[in-house]
Amino acid sequence: MRLTKDDERARRICSLAIEFMNARAPIASSALAARYYPELSADSFRRAFSRDRALLAACGVRVVERGRQAGETSWGVDERGSFAGGAELGAREAAALELTCQGVLEDPTFPLAGDLRLALAKLSRAFADEPAFAAARRNEGRALGELRRALVEHLCVEASYTNARGWQARRTLAPYGLFALGGSTYLVAARVTDGAADGPARTYRVDRFDEVVALDDVPCEVPDDFSVLDWVRLPFQLGSKARPAAFAVPDGREGALADAARGQGELRREGKALVWEVDVCDLPAAASWAVAQGIRPLRPQALVDAWREVLEGALPHGA
Repeated sequence: MRLTKDDERARRICSLAIEFMNARAPIASSALAARYYPELSADSFRRAFSRDRALLAACGVRVVERGRQAGETSWGVDERGSFAGGAELGAREAAALELTCQGVLEDPTFPLAGDLRLALAKLSRAFADEPAFAAARRNEGRALGELRRALVEHLCVEASYTNARGWQARRTLAPYGLFALGGSTYLVAARVTDGAADGPARTYRVDRFDEVVALDDVPCEVPDDFSVLDWVRLPFQLGSKARPAAFAVPDGREGALADAARGQGELRREGKALVWEVDVCDLPAAASWAVAQGIRPLRPQALVDAWREVLEGALPHGA
């Protein structure tokens, strides 16, 4: 799932609200900058945090200065000026707030969804009624819950995993991030040896974890250049062996294809034709995806044959 800047800002505002509402002491500017604005300079952090405080205030969480500690400003919630102690919103305000937060509440890769719902329940009883997706999340199992806790607390995990071939292995992993694709949730993680990441990261399908235990005494350090967006694949790119493929893109379809491709592959001209080149693992899935997107495979021949089978299967019998 590719996040927009608005999505990222919404996540940051939710995380800041939860952080301040649960804080038992003022939070220093340096801690906020390191945790929520790690890529910004000091001046850019001050401007961004000022804008975010205005948004937090609009959401009912007023953050104010709480003095200086070790030469820097600390921040805390103004309880009198905020919606604290279960202040109740009207039905229209609660509906607007739920609609605004729905994306992150339903996102299986957002580890603080449960905490966010508890915080929202303080604002309106409407959030105390558990919807279907929240019940489903509760039933996802302890494995995903432990992975979320490990990601939030930057911990490694001890995990038992069964791969697609049915082979089971137990190993220590450093979790870097989660993403959702095709109705499943995937973990990006590196194997850990002697307390340190050993080798490149890879993806694991979360529902194949038999057991996950967060290791409170083994910290996990996510690489500075890691972005889970770099790991998000298309449905036909899940598999162990990839091969290059090419598709002909009709005129006028390049914009829709670019949106659907999530940054995967490359568009280029071959004579007068527009061709999209991308790696493919699952030929039948790629053929079905091509039909849905209105593009035609050019190579390899096995993909072209699979595409024709999809088209023939969609035709009425006797046509």
